[in-house]
Amino acid sequence: MKNQKKENKKGSAKRGFLIAAVVVLALILVLLIVATVFISGTLSRITRVDDLDETMSQEELESILNETEAEDENFTGIVLNPEDVTMPDVPVERVDGDENLVHVLLVGQDTYSKTSRSRSDSMILCTLNRSAKTLTLTSFMRDLYVRIPGYYSHRMNTAYVLDGFDALYDTIEFNFGLVIEHGVAVNFGSFKEVIDAVGGVEVELTGSEARHLNNQDYSWGLIEGVNHLDGEQALAYSRIRKLDSDFNRTSRQRTVIMALIESAKKQPLTDLYKLVDALIPMVVTDMSNGEIVSLAMEIAPVLSELTVVTQRIPADGEYRSVMIDGMAVLLPDLEGNRQVLVEAFGKP
Repeated sequence: MKNQKKENKKGSAKRGFLIAAVVVLALILVLLIVATVFISGTLSRITRVDDLDETMSQEELESILNETEAEDENFTGIVLNPEDVTMPDVPVERVDGDENLVHVLLVGQDTYSKTSRSRSDSMILCTLNRSAKTLTLTSFMRDLYVRIPGYYSHRMNTAYVLDGFDALYDTIEFNFGLVIEHGVAVNFGSFKEVIDAVGGVEVELTGSEARHLNNQDYSWGLIEGVNHLDGEQALAYSRIRKLDSDFNRTSRQRTVIMALIESAKKQPLTDLYKLVDALIPMVVTDMSNGEIVSLAMEIAPVLSELTVVTQRIPADGEYRSVMIDGMAVLLPDLEGNRQVLVEAFGKP
């Protein structure tokens, strides 16, 4: 009888353990289902490239490609005709990429529509290196004069309005050898909401930058040195161009993104959700929900450890400032700039 009681106790314990295990498993599954539904509901608010109106008449295409600017009387550089410029007929050699890298092209537009595209005001390649825990921000200058495959040579920022992400990917690969698979387009004009969602950003201003911004709003009282900028101030800072050059403007944009990342590192998960919630309505992407979740799961564990590195294409000494068809453009040394990318992203 004693043995039978022991067996009954053992059987009860096993059943109790199995019941507990089933309950725990059920709770985990419920949490996963809730999380999946929550994530799917959130990500469903993103605009996909298929939602955009990509129909463009031949007249509209010709208008974009043949657009010129008023002659700059102060321009003292080299003036060229399109036929004077030798552009490649075949793609440059590919950059042999490191398998630890994930590239996502960030396209910024000042004008925004849920159903159409405009020229890309900014093109910043965000590259995560899983093993080195670095995030490299590479600005491609919008005035780069390059071959747009399927069309002809023009400013690089024209590619996006012509054929979206695909045209930009093809243009970057054809001219610089870098293969990109994913892109995200955002309205930089609404980026101030994202910055406000993390409580602002810390940015160091030069004296001239502080004076320039204060002239826009006399109540700001910004000073030379480190300032805490809210969304409106950070957006105004990233748009400064007349003070110096477009090179400095893209540098300021990278500075704001870096500051935003630093602010995000310090945020609790609840506040990070506010950031995502503010950003999602502004986003257009060709990434699936699964790809977005997978990328987020790679970044989240190392976010606080990421080292941010910045660079731009064209690199110093690897371009000429020229005038072509009335357009002030940057004529790049394609091989020289490809080598810059090889050093940054090639296999170690």
